[in-house]
Amino acid sequence: MPAPFLEPLEPGVPPAVSAWIKGLKEVEAHLEKWAFDLGEEAFWWRPKEGVNPIGGLVRHIAGSSLRLLSYAFPQELPDWAKKGREWELLGEPEAKERVVARFREAWARLLSAFGGLREEELAQEVSVGTQGLKAPRAHLLHHLVEHAQHHAGQIIYARKLLG
Repeated sequence: MPAPFLEPLEPGVPPAVSAWIKGLKEVEAHLEKWAFDLGEEAFWWRPKEGVNPIGGLVRHIAGSSLRLLSYAFPQELPDWAKKGREWELLGEPEAKERVVARFREAWARLLSAFGGLREEELAQEVSVGTQGLKAPRAHLLHHLVEHAQHHAGQIIYARKLLG
């Protein structure tokens, strides 16, 4: 199976949105390969104190992506996604299967939202963050994808350190 970016355009969405969908699918493929097969201990392993564990990074990818999506398209967040970055990255470990299930739930929401995007929605200004700063929806969604890919890269590196 080719890498998502080598696949044809997603039907029914603008080319930029298709590229973002491919980026989300690539993140999912990386997590399937590098994180989801780990045992509990390895999933929460830290190379040294203060460094994010793989499980924390998976939690953060899911939670931050849903928070960014909620700025682009206001919607209710699950309680776990409201806990924020500190809990996601450095909070206590929890059952790996719960973290993986939340990621899958988040990714289904993201892919559905991206799949429904229309060209005219991309330039619309949206409020971002607690200060309500304005940004074009396209910039916010692009950041969502690149942020998730950034942390997927950290997961790959951590897994290679783990051995």
